[in-house]
Amino acid sequence: MLKSFRNFLTLSPLLVAAAMLFASFDANAISLRYKFKVSSSGPRMYACNAGIIAQPADKKVCYNQNTGETCTDTSCKTSDKLCHSSCQCSSVNGAAWLMNYGKLKWVGQSPETGSGKATFRGTSTSTFSQAFSDEVAWGRRIQDLSFHLGSELYAAKYFVDICYNAPQQEYFEDEIQSRYVLTSAQAYAIDALYDRVVPGENSRAGMRMGEGKYTELAGIQVESFVTCDRQGVGQYVYARNNQGNYNTLDNEAGFVFGQNQMPIGAIESPESFYSTVAPVSLVGSAVDLLTDKTITEDTRAPRHCKVRYVFTETNWNSSKPIPRAWELSGAEMCTFTEIAEPIEKVSMGRRQY
Repeated sequence: MLKSFRNFLTLSPLLVAAAMLFASFDANAISLRYKFKVSSSGPRMYACNAGIIAQPADKKVCYNQNTGETCTDTSCKTSDKLCHSSCQCSSVNGAAWLMNYGKLKWVGQSPETGSGKATFRGTSTSTFSQAFSDEVAWGRRIQDLSFHLGSELYAAKYFVDICYNAPQQEYFEDEIQSRYVLTSAQAYAIDALYDRVVPGENSRAGMRMGEGKYTELAGIQVESFVTCDRQGVGQYVYARNNQGNYNTLDNEAGFVFGQNQMPIGAIESPESFYSTVAPVSLVGSAVDLLTDKTITEDTRAPRHCKVRYVFTETNWNSSKPIPRAWELSGAEMCTFTEIAEPIEKVSMGRRQY
């Protein structure tokens, strides 16, 4: 044992110094285990509802089958000598709302919701017939939507709703400023004729594109509306609901309906509601309906928004209305909606103007 100790003392000074250095590190070591949380939630946008209504078209349209000119509906009795006028007339109320309907396919926004189909048709001239109630619609994403119009006159009005769910982050509670803007709400139409025999070269699901004139015959106009509920305002103050739960669609982003069943304000507050000044013709080109409408520019970030596009046939109320053409035609109605937070306006949570 003594010999081994003596041998240790004769080791190189460098080895001794190294041993002392390691001993020094062990004696002064410090460590920390620390954990933190990450919360992740982004926005989503989807078509969520649709509806249809018939306008109160209390008109009777008569035209000559040979010339296409308007004519007078006269009796044709055995004593008449002019029983060859070929004057064809619609009924007094050519809106005939039961002949107009819509159909769609939908999938749920959560796995337990499932999927399904829906049909809906206007049953009056005072209330939109909707595919879903406003509460149910938030949880359903429309995959395929089409309207089928068979009334005698061009007197239908129909809409599609675009739902927006904002990120589920507590901007108001944490005093994080934001600037959300509805930067664009656009609409355009592609006229089409249906080819049931041999689809044309430029076809889509049996439609020959660009050859029909539905938008012109119907005199299509379009308008849009938007309403949002926001954090810090109204019944739902936070991104979570009033029971403290996330991943829910509880909201106040609904419409208050006024004359002719058109939205006139937001349930939460008028400052969250924007609309076009007047309907715009959709014949010939795309139209910008809502542009750069500020939803918020403070801590009251949006929770949910709904943008409604309403398409209206106006020919029935023109100076020279025409009956709906028998030839099957139509259009692809296209909408574009964008809600953004312009990054050049916000920096590190503080507004930079």
